[in-house]
Amino acid sequence: MGWDIFKVKKRKKRDEPDDDIQIAIKAIEKFAPKRHLQEREMCYYHYRQIRKYLKLLLPLLIYISERAEKKRNEEIFVQGLFIKLKDFYDVNDKLSIKEAIQDYSLKIKLLKLLKIFYDDNTLTRAKIEDYLKNIEEN
Repeated sequence: MGWDIFKVKKRKKRDEPDDDIQIAIKAIEKFAPKRHLQEREMCYYHYRQIRKYLKLLLPLLIYISERAEKKRNEEIFVQGLFIKLKDFYDVNDKLSIKEAIQDYSLKIKLLKLLKIFYDDNTLTRAKIEDYLKNIEEN
């Protein structure tokens, strides 16, 4: 009789239902550049563990996952993305849109977001300034 009592039985992972954030992440990972996955994890995906960011993370990720909108009208897409990004980072809603548009760090985060999710380095700061200036007019 040769029972291998030390053999570790591999357990099958149960297919647990995905939550909304995980569904959005899977949709994003279908098109996002693989080389920026670690940055996306560090800068955005890990926020799903922090309760106060959960409500704000989901709309941002859903908006990011709607890639067709970016191709259709880049200006409107960037404006909407900036507003979602502002809402996400301004958890306590202290900044007005006008103040957020003047916030240099938010513009840098927008450029970085475009790079790590879309591999888009084509937008210049001047172009983003022009797009964001039009938010105030709308």
